Amino acid sequence: MRRVSLRAGGAEFSRMAYGTWRLLATRPTAQEVNRRLHVCLECGITTIDTAEIYGRYEVEGLLGAALALSPGLRERLEIVTKAGIYVPCEALPACRTAHYDATGRRLVGSLEKSLRLLGTDRVDLFLVHRPDWLTRADDTADGLDGLLASGKIGAAGVSNYSAAQFELLNAHMRQRLVTNQVEFHLLRPEPVTDGTFALCEGAGVAPMAWSPLAGGRLFAAGEPAAQRLAAAAEGMAARYGGATLEQLAYAWVMALPCGPLPVIGTNREERIRSAAAADGLRLEREDWYALWEAAQGRKVP
Repeated sequence: MRRVSLRAGGAEFSRMAYGTWRLLATRPTAQEVNRRLHVCLECGITTIDTAEIYGRYEVEGLLGAALALSPGLRERLEIVTKAGIYVPCEALPACRTAHYDATGRRLVGSLEKSLRLLGTDRVDLFLVHRPDWLTRADDTADGLDGLLASGKIGAAGVSNYSAAQFELLNAHMRQRLVTNQVEFHLLRPEPVTDGTFALCEGAGVAPMAWSPLAGGRLFAAGEPAAQRLAAAAEGMAARYGGATLEQLAYAWVMALPCGPLPVIGTNREERIRSAAAADGLRLEREDWYALWEAAQGRKVP
């Protein structure tokens, strides 16, 4: 699998990341997660994406336990984590209302906890998970810059930020942001048209795309868009070595000039291997637009 820098001259990441949002869905053991991480490595997927809130604040601890089972495994991976979302649950007994907090102080505290749970002294990329409407951009920037200076994070970025929100925070950073992780897939192409990806390209950063398969909706039985996509993929599969709709959907995401990194989110080893194979696909221009038309159910403007 190819390796890329999210920002010119920055650290390299694998062209696809393995996401852990639904890691607890099958209630895996640390040994099972460890095995999954090794499958990712076999496929060239070295970037692991997680977040403080995932699994109601339990996923980072499970990942840490899985990493601890194999000495040296941590050093073969790039770890991405996120912070800034807090919801009432057993792990946060003092939390009364779901809220965002991207104050510098809160981000530093959350990162320290993440390092402890993950069993590492640094993460390769730290993202502000959601824009915090009550915090000034310079406050958030101070927290991120401090973490960068300490070496506890290798790079900083954001998630779910609009183009304007990204630009505002970036303007206050001493060390520039390297990515914006947003929801992007065939059923949600808005980042292409709302300025999000145009800003990324202009700033020289590669975005990350979460839920690149629309949470499975690309394959939902009875859904008109899924039926149209299945027919379109069947018609073009032969041109791409028998590629599946799933693989074509990943290739569709990666085809854009700003170079989005898909964050895959499966708990099945065979689908990790299948997803990794999509890195070798290069969609022809007309096929990219044909998939867009099938997903949207209309012609391009």
